[in-house]
Amino acid sequence: MTRPLVEAVIDLDALAHNIAHLKATVAPAELMVVVKADAYGHGRVQTATQAVRCGIRAIGALDLDTAVELREAGIGPEVTVLSWLYPPGEDFGRAIRARVDLGVSSLAELAAIADAARALRQRPAFLAPRLHLKLDTGLHRNGATAEVWPALVSAAVAAEREGLVRTHAVWTHIAEASEEEDTRALERFLDGVSVARRLGATVNVRHLAASSAGFRRDDVRLDLVRMGGHCWGIPSFDTTPDEMGVIPVMTLRAQVLAVRQTADGRTLGYVSAGYGDGVPRNVAGRTAVAVRRMQHPIVAVERDHLVIDATGSHLAAGDDAVLFGSGAEGEQTVRRWGELSGTLGDEITTRIAARVPRRYVGGAQTQEAQTR
Repeated sequence: MTRPLVEAVIDLDALAHNIAHLKATVAPAELMVVVKADAYGHGRVQTATQAVRCGIRAIGALDLDTAVELREAGIGPEVTVLSWLYPPGEDFGRAIRARVDLGVSSLAELAAIADAARALRQRPAFLAPRLHLKLDTGLHRNGATAEVWPALVSAAVAAEREGLVRTHAVWTHIAEASEEEDTRALERFLDGVSVARRLGATVNVRHLAASSAGFRRDDVRLDLVRMGGHCWGIPSFDTTPDEMGVIPVMTLRAQVLAVRQTADGRTLGYVSAGYGDGVPRNVAGRTAVAVRRMQHPIVAVERDHLVIDATGSHLAAGDDAVLFGSGAEGEQTVRRWGELSGTLGDEITTRIAARVPRRYVGGAQTQEAQTR
């Protein structure tokens, strides 16, 4: 079979390793694997399915399209699938039918969910949707402010008494910008939980911590920790995958297309991955590509190829080139790419274009290369 010019190899065994390590780290809290942005470029259905095989019982989907797709792909109602970001006019009926948990940040969202439930509740299979009521504790991303919070909780309790919803969880996002601010966010959050319970809401699950704080601080883990980048082996703070005990899941591979000599005596290699494939242009002059276990600096990133400095090496057309991966073939990790280019590693994997085939290895069985 002809090799693709560029492919992203997704190691499901590495994902399984990371999940086991992160579950043990946050225990006794539960681990939620977040698959927003197509699992940060790794493929939401394949990685969520692997996570469930590894015992995960909570998946963070972000948007409702992703949540419903996961249900349609076979992830059953025994696994929590949470959606929390909605466009205007969202159809909450499909969420209710698919038994998706719904994050609620405003009275308007709650009213729309209740209206959808009211229209469906006469159906034999109707089950009132579970709500994760969101409190804004200072990040100002979404969630009810402290002033609006009692009204949101009271409205949810009233809708529950009408049989339209089930109050289930209280949650928030914290900034993870400083330890002091995260501590204040935790205090605000616990106050909000107390208010919710006093007003009659059921709070079975409390969750506020994501990857960074959830890994570092046991006091913010509470009942559940949401993690994205760490599951893919990409640290979100100043450390390496090895130091964290995780393995990078994605390896971006390409081919050497040609090798040429320049007038000034340099040797340049041309590699079949460019900014049209999602390789950031600003990695030129900052990061390297591994060929034959040797790192070669990137000189330029063009639309469909990149140029590497191969002076003093013995590159040949057809050689394998590894842009980033676990380091097993001498390549840099995507965390290192992010550090050197002034961004986060998970932003780089998320940007790898849909046209790049994803090939899944490990897990239940090795899967053929496929494009999302």
